[in-house]
Amino acid sequence: MNERFRPIKRFFWSRHENPGSVWTLVCAYPVLVAALYRRDRRLLLGTLLFVAANPFLFSEPDGDAAWATRVVRGEQTWLDRGLRSSPVDVLFVCLAAPLYLSTLRAAAERRPVETAFGTVASVLVMLLFFDRMARLYDESA
Repeated sequence: MNERFRPIKRFFWSRHENPGSVWTLVCAYPVLVAALYRRDRRLLLGTLLFVAANPFLFSEPDGDAAWATRVVRGEQTWLDRGLRSSPVDVLFVCLAAPLYLSTLRAAAERRPVETAFGTVASVLVMLLFFDRMARLYDESA
């Protein structure tokens, strides 16, 4: 990584480690889906602006006691090691991506059953991945 970008990277990661940042971003996904389903441009714009502003809204956490903080630190560990360091995690992400995209498509096409199922399944898959990242951090600490 280019050394001049390191402080910027650290700024965003350290603030995203705050559990408030993590959980509000998790909640932003169903709101994004709802905005697409309802074709509500104001809600969509507000959600996207919130996601963009999120790193500026939270301070660094005090420590790593919170599960959400360990999730983000696990993601950092995984990315720092290189995506190839864990083919299982890459496969997990690659298999989850179509679920997220099909959920967004179902919402845009206003298919209520697929949208609801996809949203719930997406959040569950997200939480499974988060658990894996928290364990990765715990194992590396």
